[in-house]
Amino acid sequence: MENNYHAVIINLSQLDTSVFKSFNIINIQKRFLGIIKLYKISVHEKDIPETVSIVQSNMSRKLKKEWYVTFYNSERAIIVFRNKKFELSTNGITPMYQKKLNTINAADKEIWDKMICYAKSLNIPDSQLDFLPVGYKTENY
Repeated sequence: MENNYHAVIINLSQLDTSVFKSFNIINIQKRFLGIIKLYKISVHEKDIPETVSIVQSNMSRKLKKEWYVTFYNSERAIIVFRNKKFELSTNGITPMYQKKLNTINAADKEIWDKMICYAKSLNIPDSQLDFLPVGYKTENY
């Protein structure tokens, strides 16, 4: 297994969408007549600090909404908000699509719970607190 991370970044979450030209894009999904684009990217572990910094400093507030981006692999997750980031183990995490993440068995339960409280303080709805794709453990990194 390579030391890569994946992330899905919504175009509307970024102030300057030309930033996507500098990423290794795996896939682009379009929603709502192409207005919303979900860019799935791959980032080598050595490039994570720089990529996280670029994404975080480019986060938008145009829609009066807070965003987050999850960089993840089968073992680790980095949840990035505009003003904060959390680095966590994914051990014990089993996400369900559009359901608030259940952290009861999480190895980093305290940090996951703190991060979820932070997200809720930003008015991110429970349906968007899933943080990881359902099949993240089986993706090829």
